[in-house]
This record gives sequence, structure tokens and C-alpha cells, in this order.
Amino acid sequence: MPVHRATLPATAIVVAFTLPLLISRHTLPLATFFGEWTAGALGVALVAVLALRSADAPGAMPARAFPWVAAFPVWLLLTTLLQGASGMPDVTGSRLTTQLVLALGAAVMIGAWRTGRSMSADRRASIVDALAIAFIVAGLLGTLAQWIQVFHLEDQTLGLVSEYFYDANRRLWGNLNQPNHQATVNGLALAAAIWLATRGWLQFPAWLTATLLLESGIVLSGSRTGLIVHVGLAALYALLAAAMARGTPRGASPMHRTPGLVAAAVILVVGIVAMEPGIKLAGKAFDWRLFDTVSQLQSGNQMSYRGALWSQALAMFRAHPWLGVGYGEFGWAQFQQAAQVQVVAEMSLHAHNALLDLMAKAGGVGAVGVVVILAAWLWRVVRDRLWRGATVERGATALLLVWLAMLAAHSMLEYPLHYLYFFLPFCFLLAWLEPAGVGRPWPRGVATVACVAFVIVSAGVLATLWQDYKRVEAREYASDEHRVSLPLPRFWFRQHAAADIAEHTTITPDSAASLLPAHLDALHLLPTPNLIRRSAWLLALTGDQARARLLMERLRFYYQGDEAAQFAALSRDCEALGADRRPRDFCTWVRVREQRGHGRAAPGSN
Repeated sequence: MPVHRATLPATAIVVAFTLPLLISRHTLPLATFFGEWTAGALGVALVAVLALRSADAPGAMPARAFPWVAAFPVWLLLTTLLQGASGMPDVTGSRLTTQLVLALGAAVMIGAWRTGRSMSADRRASIVDALAIAFIVAGLLGTLAQWIQVFHLEDQTLGLVSEYFYDANRRLWGNLNQPNHQATVNGLALAAAIWLATRGWLQFPAWLTATLLLESGIVLSGSRTGLIVHVGLAALYALLAAAMARGTPRGASPMHRTPGLVAAAVILVVGIVAMEPGIKLAGKAFDWRLFDTVSQLQSGNQMSYRGALWSQALAMFRAHPWLGVGYGEFGWAQFQQAAQVQVVAEMSLHAHNALLDLMAKAGGVGAVGVVVILAAWLWRVVRDRLWRGATVERGATALLLVWLAMLAAHSMLEYPLHYLYFFLPFCFLLAWLEPAGVGRPWPRGVATVACVAFVIVSAGVLATLWQDYKRVEAREYASDEHRVSLPLPRFWFRQHAAADIAEHTTITPDSAASLLPAHLDALHLLPTPNLIRRSAWLLALTGDQARARLLMERLRFYYQGDEAAQFAALSRDCEALGADRRPRDFCTWVRVREQRGHGRAAPGSN
């Protein structure tokens, strides 16, 4: 194993990219808040560590100030500013938080690039070692959490493992609250294990043990992307490493030589092919009630939902081709377009495809800019890192490109880069590979002042985010009597608190006009069945019965199966009012719709 001096940047990288993936606390209204807050806090600390480190040798600092690829988050940030300048409202507050995330991503890019440019080749390789260690530790501990969830032992882990609360078709998610996320972490870890084996950190038995455990986690997650794409990319990386290892002396470790790495690629594929049915059989024998990934692949049902979402994202782009619908508005735009698009889709805040999501939210301006920036970046990386780079640099570049390919593949079907614990490593990898920069370097004193200001502002944002989330979280779990006395958030999540207040307020004809604006704003956060029905009732009470009917008509495009409950609740609301105060035409329409066969409804009203 190579001897590496433990460096502060390497340690900071391991902590910053491992710990957020292991946070087990998930609460409403934002299940991933604590993991993402941790990622943000550690990301700020990482930027500070990278900014304050000295070069390996005098004069080794980069001759340019910023990496070209940092134009990616900066371009999107400028697009959001243009959206605001054009008069596009930010009802949910998502535009501001998006701007802060993009700014943090740009800061991570600058720190990573300047650090890499000031390091020797050996030290750059040691940073890649740190990245690999971060991913493999996160993957192995996440898989351990999955196996704890298999046997329902979460309550015996002192809160270190997230509770898995579904009883059937179980897709274990470790501590990430989303099984596909854990599968992606495991995919990153599979490639990391090969790199660490070629570098001497792992001998063959340790590599084999880690690989089989990680692949078991992918099977437990039920992720089709993990099963096919991530394992396939890891095997491809093993073959690339084998090609680059040609000519290695016979006395070297098997994982340093071409035959051993080819065998590793075969083991990766054979392992997952054998493990999927093996774990499935064990699940049936021991009543684990696991999700059947292969059957789902054969049915293709999930892709039909994805296709519906993609159709709606394209419809948003066609309706708003220049600047899109804006960040935080996808769900509301999706609901508004239901009658025109005529497809049934799951309700979402994202398009489940990174490119279509950009087109829908940032329009052609944002999407084209990002595509051009990343395409130019890829050309520079291939030209300078792969074609012209030394052997060690080519190996590290191949690994980082495989990691980025895994994140990109996941992003074509979901939205992992909307989470800080994936977005910040993504930014780091892009910048680490960037061979070119722009701008004159700042004087040391100016750079130090900028770094201190960045840390101070970030600390203020993080502190207020924590305080305000705890306030809105408390409202989510409080009783109706106690909720009234709870303090409201001051700076962040005010829209969530306002939506919570709106949904728990009793509707009367006299209060309808005053309650309607808050309900319509709450629909922008996410149109839910209860909120749609309450908003329709308020519109009817305020005289806009045609619009009220339109809201209820759209309900069937998203919530088939819940229409009966909502129409029954509206029918009871109509019956509760006297004939003189009742919106007659709307109530007549509701009764007709209910009698046409919406079924028997569950009890519940306002």
C-alpha cells in the first residue's frame, strides 16, 4: 500500500462526502433536510479548508483564478436572476434557495480546482484516494443499514439507522430515505473499490468482500439503474483499468495486473447476476417481503409514469421556451397543464430527467447554456487528461468520469443532483478534472477576506435554516391545540408554515375570500388532493364556480383513487350549508359526479 501523508484536505473530503450520506433522521416537511444541511455545513468547511491550504511548492498556485466549468452553476444562477427580472414570481421561495445552492456549488468548484492545480501528481492521486475512501465507506455503512432494515432491527441501533416503514415490496434505502440513492452510492463505491485495489489499499480478499456486500445493497434497494447501469459502469471501469495495467510485472498484486482486473469485471457481472435471484429466494424463504426488481423491469410500468412526466416537462418548455416555468413551480405547472397534456402522471416537483428538468424550469436559456458549458468541459478533459495525461492521471480521470457517468445516468431517471449530498461531490469532480481556467488570480489578502466573508454569510444562512426548519417541523407533528401557540419561521420555510396554517383552518362562507390567497399559494408548493379540494371549495364560495370545477376535473390526472373521498367531502360541505349560502351550480355538479360512481368515500372533511 502506498505511503501517504494524512492531509487536512483529504480528511476534510472524506468527512464532507461521507457523513451526509449516513444521517438517519428524516422528518416532515422535508425528509432530507438534516442530511442536506449537514452536507451544506461540511461543504462550507471544505471550501474554507481548500482555500486556506498552501501550495506544495513555491509558485505552484494556479495562474488563473477560476475553473471554466464553474460557468455551469454561475450560468444557472444568472438565469434565475433573469427570471426574477422578467417578473416571474417566486411563490415557494425555491428560487432563492436554488441560488444559494448554486453559489455553494461554484465555491466548491473553485476550491477543488485551485487545490488540484497547486498539487503534485502524487498528491492529486492521494485526493482521488480520499474520494474513493469516502464513497466506499458510505456505501458499506449504507449497505449495513439496509441489512439491519431487512431484519427490522432499526430500533436497536440507537437511532443510527433510519426506520423503514413499508410492509410489502420493500426497497431498503439505508439512511438515504430513497432506495435509488443508496444504489447510486453503492455504484460509486464499486468503482472506488477497484481504484483502491489498484492503488494497493485493498488486497483481493478485501476487495471481493466489499464488492459482494455492495452488490447485495444494490439488490436490496430494488434499483434497476443500480442493477444494470451502475454495475455495468463499474465493470467497464475495471476493464479500462485492465487496459491501462498492461505491462505490469508478474510479481505484482493480482489487482495491479490486467488478468486480475479482467477477472474483477467478470466477478462484478456474475456477482450481481447470481445475487439478485439468490436474495430473492432468501427473501421468500424468510418472509423479507422484498421488491422484485426483475419483474418490475419486465413490466415497464415505472417507465410509463416517467414518460408521462417527461411529456409534461416538454409541454412546459413549449409553453415557456425562453426562461421556463421557474424553480419551485414544476408541480403547479404540471397541475395546470393536466387537461391539455391528457396524461396520468405521478405528482412531482421535478421532471425525473435532468435535461428535461432544466428545459422546463430554466427554459432554453438555462438548458442550452449548461449543455454547451459541459460539452466544452468534456472535450477539454478528454483532450488534456486522457489523450495527453500521464498514466496515473489517465487512471484517475477514467475513475472520475465513471463516477460522473453514474450520477448522470441516475439523473436521467430521477433528480439526485437536487440533493446537496450528491450535488457538491458532483461539482467537486467536475472542477477536479477541469484543465483550464479564466481570470487573474486574486491577491492572497483579498482571497482570505472573501473566504472569511463566505464562511460568515454561510454560517448565518445555516443557523437560520436550522432554527426555522425546527419550527416548521414542530408544527408538522403538533396537535391542533398546541400548533396555534408555536412560533412561525422567520426567514425560511415560511411558505410551508403558511400552507400548514391554511390546511388546518376551518372554512366558512364568511372567511372564504380571506383564505383563498393562502390556499392558492400553497398549491404552488405541491397540489395535494386535500388542498385541491379545499381550494376548489373556496373558489366556489367566492363565486368562481367554473374555476372550482376545473380544479376538481384535473384531480383525476394525478390522484386516481382519491377522487371519491374528495368529492364525498365536497358533497358534505355543500349539505352543511343552507340553500341560500350554497354555491348551487357547483354543488349540483359535485352531487352528479359523486353519483356517477366515484365510490364510497372515507370520512373526513375540512
